[in-house]
Amino acid sequence: MGSRVFGVMAKYTHNQNEVEEYIDLVPILEDLYYDADEFLAPIKKVRIKYN
Repeated sequence: MGSRVFGVMAKYTHNQNEVEEYIDLVPILEDLYYDADEFLAPIKKVRIKYN
């Protein structure tokens, strides 16, 4: 399986601007013994917002 890198926009308390970050979830999922293809297939979009 190839690496899948996901781009995310993150906002930190020390900076008012959003920062683009990249996360490779496949090795993390594999270390947790998840089938990465099966786990990621249904995910189309994720949005997390904290007040």
